[in-house]
Amino acid sequence: MKYDFHVHTSRYSPCAVSSPEAVCRTAIRRGLAGLALTEHDIWWPVAEYQELRRDFPELAIFHGVEYAVPEGHFLVFLPDPAQELPHLNGLASLVPAVRRQGGVFIWAHPFRYSRTPPDWLPRLCPDAMELSSSNMSAAVQSLAREISAKWQIPGLHNSDAHHAASLGLFYNDIQVKLTDNRGLVDHLKAVSRNEKRGREA
Repeated sequence: MKYDFHVHTSRYSPCAVSSPEAVCRTAIRRGLAGLALTEHDIWWPVAEYQELRRDFPELAIFHGVEYAVPEGHFLVFLPDPAQELPHLNGLASLVPAVRRQGGVFIWAHPFRYSRTPPDWLPRLCPDAMELSSSNMSAAVQSLAREISAKWQIPGLHNSDAHHAASLGLFYNDIQVKLTDNRGLVDHLKAVSRNEKRGREA
């Protein structure tokens, strides 16, 4: 089953051009089983998110956010879609807040702005990182794969779609059926734990 965990819409991301409805219709047409709404620095209001889920019951829609902090951009997912976090000013405060609420954080389009491996990585290892997206060049993808292998960080392939046309270009082929935020968080944590065991072996 195909899942895309990094999608923007024009409703809450000013840089996006496609409506949520157009995004969902395109996702279904292109064979995606689910997608995550990850607007820039803003969480979808829960009532609107639930309404979109009701309008497209054949599509798993996950509730997340893409935070921009000095260290880069990070996708955050919490188990309960009614949960939210404020916009915090750096990973030192963001990561503990995510952990306290039982969530996960994902390094979005790593090395897009700097090709230097960050000094925070040994202390604040993400639950996953993107290895490819529409905003990652071939050189950046290569570096991301190298760091993912070195640190045993699970890799994801997301569209980072700002236009519905980008959907389906990158996706994660997952054999487990994911239907809600809790299932997504549990799955990502399980994959991360397995990678961590490999690191420690």
